[in-house]
Amino acid sequence: MSSGAKVSTAWKREVTPGVTPAGNWNVLTRVSYGLVPTYNTEENNEIGADRMAQGTTQTTVDVGGDVETKLRYGALDEFMASCFGKDWAGNVLTMGNDRITFSLGSYASDIGVAAVARGAQVATMNFEVPSDNEITVTTTFAATSWQDKADDTSFIVSPQPEAKQRRYGFKDVSGLKINGEQLGEDNACVDSFNLQFDNGVQTQRCIGNGNPFPGNIIPTIFTPSGSITISWSKKAYEFWKAQQTGSTLSFEFTLNNADGGYTFQIPEMEVSGDWPDGGATDIIQVELTYTGRRVPPTITRTPAPIAVTGVTVAPTTASIQVGKTRDLEALVAPVGASQQVTWTTSDPAKATVSPTGLVTAVAIGTATITATSKADPTKNGTATITITA
Repeated sequence: MSSGAKVSTAWKREVTPGVTPAGNWNVLTRVSYGLVPTYNTEENNEIGADRMAQGTTQTTVDVGGDVETKLRYGALDEFMASCFGKDWAGNVLTMGNDRITFSLGSYASDIGVAAVARGAQVATMNFEVPSDNEITVTTTFAATSWQDKADDTSFIVSPQPEAKQRRYGFKDVSGLKINGEQLGEDNACVDSFNLQFDNGVQTQRCIGNGNPFPGNIIPTIFTPSGSITISWSKKAYEFWKAQQTGSTLSFEFTLNNADGGYTFQIPEMEVSGDWPDGGATDIIQVELTYTGRRVPPTITRTPAPIAVTGVTVAPTTASIQVGKTRDLEALVAPVGASQQVTWTTSDPAKATVSPTGLVTAVAIGTATITATSKADPTKNGTATITITA
């Protein structure tokens, strides 16, 4: 017997669609895993010696399904790129026409049964933002082949865990705007919303390839869509009324935590929705369904700044004659952390320091010059300055 807790899943990006490259895999932490084969059959309508049914014939095999996950920074970036049909350009993702595929595998370690879907590309991604819980992402894959075995070995090789473990929740949503206007308690309170990117994929069958699997998975029209539930207000009414005139709106929001963030932007969308109603004790809400059009959406990724571990000032001691100057240099660790610091002096009557670390000797004595990290004011370094005649 097998336990769900002992079924591991992982993925690896392919270079050649349908071929799993060598090397380490990536752990796929998921809520559910529905990427499976569907064996299609057709009834055999032949008539034999009597009226007994003649069974069925296998026709085609479709490989696809939904994988539900929580959202962590960086964990689904490759799947987003497959959905959009384009790799990230720096930290910006927008629509393209590239085919980005994966091998996705599962392994039930307690019974030694393994499976892998190859040539898998993202058909749709749905981001669900609730009013009181964690954000979930449902990624629908379509693949071109399937293989399974029960020899106590896995297709998955050295799976590497996600680099970031913080999960996004409703409290991590900010910058929620329609038509550039920030939404909130004072104008239009958003209860929940979702955003889906749909490639409208079609399966292409190719006679002559010697197997029942799809020959190609072809994206067609790329459509962002979703729904937003808003408390009924004058501002919500303005958004609802846009459907009467065919006016378009824009929609954007940001997800951000200590690991990093994403900003989603739908530049142009049309909305529809029913006139809302409610009972005597209800908070009336309107559900607006929206569909993006013409202008492609973008996702902008914002990495978290590298945490500062310390600040060193060089030189740590110096002797300067009255009226002379000396440059100090601050080095913020580790490499890659923000190098911005604030310079201060313990005794401006003895020595002053400029915003760039230039020390000017004013009068005989000593002063301590401090460089404090702007990114983390708890980290600083010092230099002792002796002023001589």
